[in-house]
Amino acid sequence: MSRKEILLGLAVALALRLGFGAHSFDGKRLFGSLDFEILAANLLEHGVYSMAPPTPTAGREPGYPLFIAGLYGVSGGSPWSVLAGQALLSAATVYLISCLAALVFDQWAGRFAFWLSCFYPYFIYYSAYFFRETLLAFLLAGVFLVLIRSGAREGGGLGAAAGAGGLAGWICLTNGAQSLAVAAVAAAAALEPRPAGAAGGRRWKRALVFLLPVAGMVGLWVGRNLVVMGAFIPASSLVGEQMYWALRVPYEALGTEEEFRLMGREGDDTEFQRLAHLPEVEGNKAFQRAAFRLIKERPAAYLRDCAGRFLGIWRIVPRDRNYTHKYSLVRLLALLSDGWILPLALLGLALGRRSHWVRGMAAFVFAMTMTYSVSQAPIRYRVPAMSLVLVLAAGGASGLRRLAAGRSAGLPS
Repeated sequence: MSRKEILLGLAVALALRLGFGAHSFDGKRLFGSLDFEILAANLLEHGVYSMAPPTPTAGREPGYPLFIAGLYGVSGGSPWSVLAGQALLSAATVYLISCLAALVFDQWAGRFAFWLSCFYPYFIYYSAYFFRETLLAFLLAGVFLVLIRSGAREGGGLGAAAGAGGLAGWICLTNGAQSLAVAAVAAAAALEPRPAGAAGGRRWKRALVFLLPVAGMVGLWVGRNLVVMGAFIPASSLVGEQMYWALRVPYEALGTEEEFRLMGREGDDTEFQRLAHLPEVEGNKAFQRAAFRLIKERPAAYLRDCAGRFLGIWRIVPRDRNYTHKYSLVRLLALLSDGWILPLALLGLALGRRSHWVRGMAAFVFAMTMTYSVSQAPIRYRVPAMSLVLVLAAGGASGLRRLAAGRSAGLPS
């Protein structure tokens, strides 16, 4: 692509994200997972990572709240800074995805991925709210781009591997559920064949350098929790509650009276309400014990539910819920985007299966899906991985283009 086309596309991407954000914002407070915003504000105002100062918490990983706190710090706490910051981050992700597709497949795929990512509706939507998906999508695209670009260098690109590890560590600090998938990336870095003529066959040193900053960043969070919370918490102290919730409430019952019947309301004498009022660390352990008890009671049903969640996170159309927009519009946009993007990505995976990094992308997506299948799997959780899926879709589109060109060339004049 020419410089003008790139600048035009980035301007369009930024305008779409800022425009939707301005349309959705009521001028007071952004919608989304407000826990992150509360943590960021309390960190700036009170100097403590807490939902209710001075009591500390480990209920949310710090990666995204620190991102918000940084934006608030330079803007005086303006929500517009989050809209602008996430719009810029999402537009940058468009460019990273384009570079990835060009590296892994070809220049035409890079151009296709660029414009596809520019208009991808879920990227536009989540940049306008307090959700960590925009940050994660950017970090994930950055990890793969740095590793792939540096992989062909003589000496293995150890400095770049450390930089990619820093980005991957921030992924783990933003959402601990991505840790297994990050480990899959480390394995891909270790197994990447060296360039022709280079000594050695594998890159274990490069993988180790990649993992060091990941371990260091996660270690800081774990150490903080050991000192401040008095417990080993590698990700979030909400893990137990989330597991219990997923085991007790079928997805189709979320937000309905059936959910309240199973879990109870504030003041009801149900197991969930009793455990929910325990201190944070004690409650997390109690919820985990209760969740494992439920699994032991119905292991076959649990495995069946895991399989359903594994497939469900990649369903094309979201289930009907209390959306901020009409469900008919949500359904239409899903069919017009993921309705053809996901099948095209499967084609790209099939066509590019001999490429080491195509397999590495597939390994990340598989590991991420496996992680979510054991607990909760709304399709929002797949949005960060769409950075890789869009690359694969561009590869599939490029393959179809070559096939069409080959058939055209074979036609009689």
